Amino acid sequence: MSNNGRDVRLVMLGESSVGKTSLLYRYMQNCFCDKPTSTITASFYKKRIVDQNIPTNLQLWDTAGQEKYQSITPLYYRNTDIIFIVFSVDSINSFERAVNIIETVRSQKKVPEIVLLGNKCDLENKVREQAELFSSITCYPLFWVSAQSGYCVQEVFQQAVQESNNKHITIQRNNQFVNEFEKLVNKKRCC
Repeated sequence: MSNNGRDVRLVMLGESSVGKTSLLYRYMQNCFCDKPTSTITASFYKKRIVDQNIPTNLQLWDTAGQEKYQSITPLYYRNTDIIFIVFSVDSINSFERAVNIIETVRSQKKVPEIVLLGNKCDLENKVREQAELFSSITCYPLFWVSAQSGYCVQEVFQQAVQESNNKHITIQRNNQFVNEFEKLVNKKRCC
């Protein structure tokens, strides 16, 4: 962690038109953009927040959902802390695509924190049972959100950053404990 805060990288993945850009716009601007332009390859946003007295530089990547860009998408989520996999609640195909994306992400050496977002929850939810069963079996967190109304958007980003910072704090404490233990062991060996 630098003096300027901890960097947390979050990448949005999902099929085209599920609302990844709209969710980021809602999070960043707290308003809804009716007709966002399609993302080509990826877009980058930054937001500085303070969580648990930890200054956090949130790096947000919005990836293109079109199939022609899928071969370069892994470049964006490599070495990422959090991945939001977004699907539209009114599209069974977008949920199935989200499951396929999870399998692709899990094939990486370092698997980041994965969070499922069922966007457009103001519409008829055609995948609720499937998504909740999948979440309970895999233990991936699942949130119902709406970029249009703003329902749960701020909370899901906040919770993801908080979980990432908690994990970081735990790792730091464990490393500190190991270092102190090694010093103690080395001290006893020399005398």
